[in-house]
Amino acid sequence: MSTAGSSADLKKIVHLLCFFLTGFFLATEPVAAQKNLPEGRFLSDSIEIGKPFFYALSYLHAPKTEVFFPDTTFSFLPFEVISKKNFTTRTDKRGSLDSTVYQLVSFNVSLGQSLKVPVFIFNGKDCTAIHTISDTIFLRKDNFQGIADTTSLKPEVGLLPLSHEFNFSIFLGVLALTIGAAGSIYWLFGSDIYKQWQLIKLQRRHLEYNRSFNRLLRNAKEREDIKDAEKAIIVWKNYLERLEKKPFATYTTREIMDNMPDDGLATALKNMDGIIYGQVKSKDMDKSLEVLKAGALRLYRNKRRQILEGDLAPEI
Repeated sequence: MSTAGSSADLKKIVHLLCFFLTGFFLATEPVAAQKNLPEGRFLSDSIEIGKPFFYALSYLHAPKTEVFFPDTTFSFLPFEVISKKNFTTRTDKRGSLDSTVYQLVSFNVSLGQSLKVPVFIFNGKDCTAIHTISDTIFLRKDNFQGIADTTSLKPEVGLLPLSHEFNFSIFLGVLALTIGAAGSIYWLFGSDIYKQWQLIKLQRRHLEYNRSFNRLLRNAKEREDIKDAEKAIIVWKNYLERLEKKPFATYTTREIMDNMPDDGLATALKNMDGIIYGQVKSKDMDKSLEVLKAGALRLYRNKRRQILEGDLAPEI
Protein backbone atom coordinates (compact mmCIF):
# COMPACT_ATOMS: atom_id res chain seq x y z
CA MET A 1 0.00 0.00 0.00
CA SER A 2 2.98 2.31 0.40
CA THR A 3 4.28 1.99 -3.19
CA ALA A 4 2.90 2.96 -6.58
CA GLY A 5 2.96 -0.71 -7.70
CA SER A 6 0.83 -1.80 -4.77
CA SER A 7 -1.72 0.95 -5.49
CA ALA A 8 -2.00 -0.15 -9.11
CA ASP A 9 -2.55 -3.78 -8.07
CA LEU A 10 -5.30 -2.73 -5.69
CA LYS A 11 -7.02 -0.72 -8.42
CA LYS A 12 -7.01 -3.81 -10.65
CA ILE A 13 -8.46 -5.91 -7.85
CA VAL A 14 -11.23 -3.35 -7.26
CA HIS A 15 -12.18 -3.34 -10.95
CA LEU A 16 -12.34 -7.15 -10.97
CA LEU A 17 -14.45 -7.09 -7.83
CA CYS A 18 -16.79 -4.56 -9.41
CA PHE A 19 -17.36 -6.86 -12.36
CA PHE A 20 -17.74 -9.94 -10.15
CA LEU A 21 -20.19 -8.35 -7.71
CA THR A 22 -22.35 -6.82 -10.40
CA GLY A 23 -22.79 -10.16 -12.10
CA PHE A 24 -23.19 -12.07 -8.83
CA PHE A 25 -25.89 -9.89 -7.28
CA LEU A 26 -27.91 -9.49 -10.50
CA ALA A 27 -27.76 -13.15 -11.47
CA THR A 28 -28.80 -14.57 -8.08
CA GLU A 29 -31.20 -13.58 -5.33
CA PRO A 30 -29.39 -13.80 -1.96
CA VAL A 31 -31.10 -15.21 1.06
CA ALA A 32 -30.55 -11.97 2.95
CA ALA A 33 -32.26 -10.01 0.16
CA GLN A 34 -35.28 -12.28 0.41
CA LYS A 35 -35.54 -11.25 4.05
CA ASN A 36 -35.03 -7.61 3.01
CA LEU A 37 -31.66 -7.50 4.86
CA PRO A 38 -28.44 -6.08 3.46
CA GLU A 39 -25.79 -8.57 2.43
CA GLY A 40 -22.27 -8.15 3.85
CA ARG A 41 -19.37 -10.55 3.40
CA PHE A 42 -15.60 -10.73 3.34
CA LEU A 43 -14.16 -11.49 -0.07
CA SER A 44 -11.43 -13.69 1.36
CA ASP A 45 -11.30 -16.42 4.00
CA SER A 46 -8.24 -15.20 5.88
CA ILE A 47 -6.18 -12.08 6.36
CA GLU A 48 -2.71 -10.98 7.43
CA ILE A 49 -1.96 -8.28 9.97
CA GLY A 50 -1.40 -4.92 8.29
CA LYS A 51 -2.32 -6.14 4.78
CA PRO A 52 -5.47 -4.83 3.02
CA PHE A 53 -8.48 -7.02 2.18
CA PHE A 54 -12.01 -6.39 0.90
CA TYR A 55 -15.50 -6.44 2.32
CA ALA A 56 -18.56 -6.30 0.01
CA LEU A 57 -21.86 -4.69 1.06
CA SER A 58 -25.05 -4.82 -1.04
CA TYR A 59 -28.74 -4.16 -0.55
CA LEU A 60 -31.71 -5.07 -2.78
CA HIS A 61 -34.59 -2.65 -2.20
CA ALA A 62 -37.60 -1.02 -3.83
CA PRO A 63 -36.61 1.43 -6.56
CA LYS A 64 -38.23 4.38 -4.81
CA THR A 65 -36.50 3.69 -1.50
CA GLU A 66 -33.52 5.95 -0.72
CA VAL A 67 -30.68 4.20 1.08
CA PHE A 68 -27.29 5.27 2.43
CA PHE A 69 -24.20 3.12 2.95
CA PRO A 70 -21.60 3.93 5.66
CA ASP A 71 -18.75 6.15 4.48
CA THR A 72 -15.07 5.88 5.43
CA THR A 73 -15.62 7.82 8.69
CA PHE A 74 -17.86 5.06 10.04
CA SER A 75 -16.36 2.78 12.71
CA PHE A 76 -15.65 -0.69 11.29
CA LEU A 77 -13.99 -1.98 14.46
CA PRO A 78 -11.94 -4.10 14.84
CA PHE A 79 -10.93 -3.04 11.33
CA GLU A 80 -9.80 0.25 9.82
CA VAL A 81 -11.12 1.61 6.51
CA ILE A 82 -8.63 2.47 3.78
CA SER A 83 -10.97 3.23 0.87
CA LYS A 84 -14.50 2.73 -0.46
CA LYS A 85 -15.69 1.87 -3.99
CA ASN A 86 -19.35 2.51 -4.89
CA PHE A 87 -21.08 0.68 -7.77
CA THR A 88 -23.77 2.08 -10.02
CA THR A 89 -27.30 1.17 -8.92
CA ARG A 90 -28.77 -1.68 -11.05
CA THR A 91 -32.56 -1.91 -11.32
CA ASP A 92 -34.66 -4.75 -12.77
CA LYS A 93 -37.99 -6.45 -12.05
CA ARG A 94 -36.72 -7.64 -8.64
CA GLY A 95 -35.82 -4.11 -7.48
CA SER A 96 -32.78 -1.85 -7.22
CA LEU A 97 -29.41 -3.22 -6.16
CA ASP A 98 -26.84 -0.91 -4.48
CA SER A 99 -23.43 -2.31 -3.70
CA THR A 100 -20.12 -1.08 -2.28
CA VAL A 101 -16.71 -2.62 -1.69
CA TYR A 102 -14.65 -1.44 1.29
CA GLN A 103 -10.90 -1.87 1.49
CA LEU A 104 -10.04 -2.71 5.10
CA VAL A 105 -6.97 -3.47 7.18
CA SER A 106 -6.60 -5.06 10.62
CA PHE A 107 -3.97 -4.79 13.33
CA ASN A 108 -5.90 -6.94 15.76
CA VAL A 109 -4.26 -10.23 16.81
CA SER A 110 -7.50 -12.09 17.49
CA LEU A 111 -7.71 -15.31 15.45
CA GLY A 112 -11.35 -14.74 14.52
CA GLN A 113 -12.65 -11.22 13.74
CA SER A 114 -16.32 -10.48 12.95
CA LEU A 115 -18.09 -7.55 11.34
CA LYS A 116 -21.64 -6.47 10.66
CA VAL A 117 -22.46 -3.21 8.90
CA PRO A 118 -25.66 -1.12 8.84
CA VAL A 119 -27.49 0.25 5.83
CA PHE A 120 -29.56 3.38 6.49
CA ILE A 121 -33.03 3.70 4.94
CA PHE A 122 -34.41 7.22 4.61
CA ASN A 123 -38.13 7.40 5.45
CA GLY A 124 -38.77 11.11 4.99
CA LYS A 125 -38.01 12.31 8.54
CA ASP A 126 -35.10 10.22 9.75
CA CYS A 127 -33.10 7.11 8.89
CA THR A 128 -33.59 3.52 10.00
CA ALA A 129 -30.51 1.30 10.32
CA ILE A 130 -30.71 -2.30 9.09
CA HIS A 131 -27.65 -4.43 9.87
CA THR A 132 -26.16 -7.25 7.86
CA ILE A 133 -25.68 -10.73 9.25
CA SER A 134 -22.32 -10.90 11.04
CA ASP A 135 -19.50 -12.34 8.90
CA THR A 136 -16.20 -13.64 10.31
CA ILE A 137 -12.73 -13.70 8.85
CA PHE A 138 -9.70 -15.49 10.32
CA LEU A 139 -6.13 -14.46 10.90
CA ARG A 140 -3.56 -16.61 9.18
CA LYS A 141 -1.57 -18.64 11.69
CA ASP A 142 1.66 -18.34 9.74
CA ASN A 143 1.32 -14.56 9.99
CA PHE A 144 0.48 -14.48 13.71
CA GLN A 145 3.55 -15.11 15.82
CA GLY A 146 1.87 -14.47 19.15
CA ILE A 147 3.35 -12.55 22.02
CA ALA A 148 7.11 -12.58 22.14
CA ASP A 149 8.86 -14.45 24.91
CA THR A 150 9.64 -11.78 27.46
CA THR A 151 12.35 -13.89 29.08
CA SER A 152 14.68 -12.93 26.24
CA LEU A 153 14.14 -9.23 26.78
CA LYS A 154 16.83 -7.26 28.54
CA PRO A 155 15.82 -4.16 30.46
CA GLU A 156 17.44 -0.87 29.54
CA VAL A 157 18.92 0.41 32.80
CA GLY A 158 20.96 3.26 31.43
CA LEU A 159 20.15 6.68 32.85
CA LEU A 160 19.16 9.39 30.42
CA PRO A 161 20.19 12.97 31.17
CA LEU A 162 17.26 15.26 31.87
CA SER A 163 17.25 18.94 31.07
CA HIS A 164 17.03 21.28 34.04
CA GLU A 165 14.02 23.55 34.08
CA PHE A 166 13.47 26.43 36.47
CA ASN A 167 10.51 25.70 38.73
CA PHE A 168 8.68 29.01 38.97
CA SER A 169 6.01 27.55 41.27
CA ILE A 170 8.58 26.62 43.91
CA PHE A 171 10.37 29.95 43.44
CA LEU A 172 7.18 31.95 43.94
CA GLY A 173 6.25 29.81 46.94
CA VAL A 174 9.65 30.33 48.58
CA LEU A 175 9.52 34.06 47.79
CA ALA A 176 6.06 34.41 49.32
CA LEU A 177 7.15 32.42 52.39
CA THR A 178 10.25 34.58 52.80
CA ILE A 179 8.28 37.82 52.49
CA GLY A 180 5.68 36.53 54.92
CA ALA A 181 8.31 35.48 57.46
CA ALA A 182 10.16 38.79 57.12
CA GLY A 183 6.90 40.71 57.53
CA SER A 184 5.99 38.72 60.63
CA ILE A 185 9.41 39.27 62.20
CA TYR A 186 9.24 43.00 61.46
CA TRP A 187 5.72 43.23 62.88
CA LEU A 188 6.77 41.48 66.09
CA PHE A 189 10.30 42.82 66.57
CA GLY A 190 10.56 45.73 64.11
CA SER A 191 10.72 48.42 66.79
CA ASP A 192 13.43 46.63 68.78
CA ILE A 193 15.44 45.88 65.65
CA TYR A 194 15.28 49.54 64.61
CA LYS A 195 16.41 50.68 68.04
CA GLN A 196 19.37 48.30 68.02
CA TRP A 197 20.38 49.49 64.57
CA GLN A 198 20.23 53.13 65.70
CA LEU A 199 22.32 52.32 68.76
CA ILE A 200 24.94 50.51 66.69
CA LYS A 201 25.32 53.50 64.35
CA LEU A 202 25.41 55.90 67.31
CA GLN A 203 28.14 53.89 69.05
CA ARG A 204 30.21 53.47 65.89
CA ARG A 205 30.29 57.20 65.20
CA HIS A 206 31.07 57.96 68.84
CA LEU A 207 34.08 55.61 68.72
CA GLU A 208 35.30 57.28 65.52
CA TYR A 209 35.00 60.70 67.15
CA ASN A 210 36.82 59.50 70.28
CA ARG A 211 39.77 58.14 68.28
CA SER A 212 40.22 61.40 66.37
CA PHE A 213 39.66 63.70 69.35
CA ASN A 214 41.90 61.69 71.72
CA ARG A 215 44.75 61.67 69.17
CA LEU A 216 44.60 65.48 68.80
CA LEU A 217 44.23 65.93 72.57
CA ARG A 218 47.33 63.80 73.19
CA ASN A 219 49.34 65.75 70.62
CA ALA A 220 48.23 69.06 72.12
CA LYS A 221 49.37 67.91 75.58
CA GLU A 222 52.70 66.52 74.50
CA ARG A 223 53.71 69.22 72.03
CA GLU A 224 51.65 72.09 73.36
CA ASP A 225 50.69 72.79 69.77
CA ILE A 226 47.84 75.30 69.34
CA LYS A 227 47.08 73.92 65.86
CA ASP A 228 46.30 70.47 67.29
CA ALA A 229 43.98 72.09 69.83
CA GLU A 230 42.23 74.01 67.01
CA LYS A 231 41.76 70.78 65.04
CA ALA A 232 40.34 69.07 68.15
CA ILE A 233 37.74 71.88 68.47
CA ILE A 234 36.73 71.36 64.81
CA VAL A 235 36.36 67.58 65.33
CA TRP A 236 34.31 68.22 68.48
CA LYS A 237 31.93 70.65 66.72
CA ASN A 238 31.45 68.34 63.72
CA TYR A 239 30.57 65.48 66.03
CA LEU A 240 28.01 67.57 67.91
CA GLU A 241 26.51 68.66 64.58
CA ARG A 242 25.93 65.06 63.50
CA LEU A 243 24.71 64.07 66.96
CA GLU A 244 22.22 66.92 67.46
CA LYS A 245 21.40 67.68 63.81
CA LYS A 246 22.32 71.32 64.35
CA PRO A 247 25.01 73.46 62.64
CA PHE A 248 27.48 73.48 65.53
CA ALA A 249 30.38 73.83 63.09
CA THR A 250 29.27 77.39 62.31
CA TYR A 251 28.05 78.32 65.80
CA THR A 252 29.85 80.92 67.87
CA THR A 253 30.61 80.26 71.51
CA ARG A 254 27.51 82.18 72.55
CA GLU A 255 25.30 80.10 70.21
CA ILE A 256 26.85 76.89 71.51
CA MET A 257 26.11 77.86 75.07
CA ASP A 258 22.52 78.66 74.15
CA ASN A 259 22.15 75.06 73.02
CA MET A 260 24.34 73.53 75.76
CA PRO A 261 23.92 75.60 78.94
CA ASP A 262 26.76 74.60 81.29
CA ASP A 263 29.09 76.91 83.29
CA GLY A 264 32.11 74.62 83.06
CA LEU A 265 31.64 74.17 79.33
CA ALA A 266 31.26 77.93 78.86
CA THR A 267 34.55 78.59 80.72
CA ALA A 268 36.38 75.93 78.67
CA LEU A 269 35.11 77.36 75.36
CA LYS A 270 36.13 80.92 76.31
CA ASN A 271 39.58 79.69 77.35
CA MET A 272 40.00 77.86 74.02
CA ASP A 273 38.86 80.96 72.10
CA GLY A 274 41.59 82.97 73.83
CA ILE A 275 44.22 80.34 73.02
CA ILE A 276 43.22 79.91 69.37
CA TYR A 277 42.50 83.52 68.41
CA GLY A 278 45.19 85.06 70.64
CA GLN A 279 47.76 82.37 69.75
CA VAL A 280 48.76 82.36 73.44
CA LYS A 281 49.70 79.06 75.01
CA SER A 282 48.00 78.17 78.27
CA LYS A 283 48.59 75.46 80.83
CA ASP A 284 44.82 75.00 81.03
CA MET A 285 44.54 74.06 77.32
CA ASP A 286 44.46 70.32 77.91
CA LYS A 287 42.03 70.70 80.82
CA SER A 288 39.65 72.74 78.65
CA LEU A 289 39.75 70.08 75.94
CA GLU A 290 38.90 67.44 78.57
CA VAL A 291 35.85 69.49 79.60
CA LEU A 292 34.71 69.67 75.95
CA LYS A 293 35.17 65.90 75.64
CA ALA A 294 33.08 65.31 78.77
CA GLY A 295 30.31 67.55 77.38
CA ALA A 296 30.17 65.55 74.15
CA LEU A 297 30.03 62.33 76.20
CA ARG A 298 27.00 63.61 78.14
CA LEU A 299 25.19 64.40 74.87
CA TYR A 300 26.03 60.92 73.56
CA ARG A 301 24.65 59.22 76.68
CA ASN A 302 21.52 61.38 76.61
CA LYS A 303 20.91 60.48 72.97
CA ARG A 304 21.39 56.77 73.73
CA ARG A 305 18.89 56.96 76.60
CA GLN A 306 16.33 58.66 74.37
CA ILE A 307 16.62 55.86 71.76
CA LEU A 308 16.26 53.10 74.36
CA GLU A 309 13.22 54.72 75.97
CA GLY A 310 11.60 55.36 72.62
CA ASP A 311 11.42 59.13 73.18
CA LEU A 312 13.50 59.73 70.10
CA ALA A 313 14.47 57.59 67.14
CA PRO A 314 16.72 59.84 65.09
CA GLU A 315 18.04 59.10 61.65
CA ILE A 316 21.69 58.90 62.39
